[in-house]
Amino acid sequence: MTAKDLNTKLVSNFPELRRAYSEQTEWQEGDDTGSHVVFGDVLVPAMLMYIKSGNYQIVKKYFDFLEHLLQDGDTYAADVIATSVIESIAFDDVDKGEVLKLLGEKCLEVWNGYSS
Repeated sequence: MTAKDLNTKLVSNFPELRRAYSEQTEWQEGDDTGSHVVFGDVLVPAMLMYIKSGNYQIVKKYFDFLEHLLQDGDTYAADVIATSVIESIAFDDVDKGEVLKLLGEKCLEVWNGYSS
């Protein structure tokens, strides 16, 4: 999977991120901007905002999306999810117990890799 593929999947699944996505990519390489940048600077802040406000229903949708990508087995997507999303959230000051309830099997495996 290319960065463009992964980035467009993100905004097509979550149109509410389109504005932040456009602001982040318009001065870079557009849809071809590296997904580590996009997921780290667009998805993670949104997820952290919802986690910290206790809106776990929306966060669950994000994690379900990430879980699906991990199940596809694409190594680029897996690297982006692990290092730019899950690692960022795992090391942030959030209620880890609540977050862990939202993770699917693959996301939990990645999470556990950072907490051991």
